[in-house]
Amino acid sequence: MVRKDLKLRWPRAETATHYITMGLHEDLTEATKLCVRETVDFPMTEKKLSRDDAYMLTSVAVDLRITQWVDGNKGVHAMIPKSIFAGK
Repeated sequence: MVRKDLKLRWPRAETATHYITMGLHEDLTEATKLCVRETVDFPMTEKKLSRDDAYMLTSVAVDLRITQWVDGNKGVHAMIPKSIFAGK
């Protein structure tokens, strides 16, 4: 489902078990930086965590994966387990 009511800088996705943030760039390091920024932003905006708490949570609970490496673009996505927000 596409949510047009959300104002996002970058696409996000959701599965039954994870929230997913993304970053795309021709340079893999830059794609990773974009993804991490979006990943830190997610718990701040959606779960109302402070920036410091969101950064710490991202550093210990989130897995980064390579999404694509074709056509001159590199993609990284972050898998944020929904279980880390249980009870919130």
